[in-house]
Amino acid sequence: MPRIILATCAKYPRLSASNSAYADALRSKGCDVQTPAWNEAPIEAFLDSDLILLRQTWDYQDDPGGFAAWVARVSSLKGNIENPPELVIWNNDKRTLNEVTQSGVPVPPTCGLMPEAPAEMFSRLDSEKIVLKPAFGGSGTGVRLCSEADFEGQLCDARREAPGRPFLAQAFLPEIAAGEWKITCIGGRVAFAVHAKPKPGEFRINSRFDPTIRVLQPPLGAVRAAEDILAWIRRPLICCRIDGVMRGEDFICTELELTDPDLHLDLFDTGAGLLAQATLDHLASG
Repeated sequence: MPRIILATCAKYPRLSASNSAYADALRSKGCDVQTPAWNEAPIEAFLDSDLILLRQTWDYQDDPGGFAAWVARVSSLKGNIENPPELVIWNNDKRTLNEVTQSGVPVPPTCGLMPEAPAEMFSRLDSEKIVLKPAFGGSGTGVRLCSEADFEGQLCDARREAPGRPFLAQAFLPEIAAGEWKITCIGGRVAFAVHAKPKPGEFRINSRFDPTIRVLQPPLGAVRAAEDILAWIRRPLICCRIDGVMRGEDFICTELELTDPDLHLDLFDTGAGLLAQATLDHLASG
């Protein structure tokens, strides 16, 4: 019986609906599934396993250095963390999004925060509005939309919500009003997608901002862009999520999630089964 660990965290120890569906699908295929928290359970809890998947380590942004050290330690002792540890540690810093352009897929103009020279920063991003966000973050924490006129106030507010974290700045994409595509990839292929549309007057589409989420057939341009990004990564991935908006027929990647994305498996009938089978296929491949 394969022993699979779905790593969680002290802040969110109870599996989400999506991850519960995945755990149930694994158990239906004869797996023993455990869910210890990366920052609470002893290291020994992770070593007696066939595979460790980072499925719900959602508080890593509170201690990115500690999380990276934990991933490296478990990998050195056991060597069976997915996705690959070096990709996870690289991907946790949102400032690496610019590198995705090497795949041929565009991303929003992004730069490091320039609090002493906001005019230069807005000019560099070529945008009247920018999005401020923590380099290590999730759930929309510390994310703010601002113009040059209210930059200082919005930055202070963002830093109060996400203290001690480095920030980045991105050009605001007005296309977000039409919604963002969240493309779930399983076993190195596009599996399905959900469309998340923000509430009127809101630009954030994290669940706590109550967007409208539906499973829809993604545009061909979005699928092709996701495939280009997967090919660029050049590593077999059990799962990941690629987010973005459409500008005409072109997909702009706003987020590449390799660590512990919400895959929305509870919204797609066969999603959990697909991921469970991809997990077993990965184990069988050695």
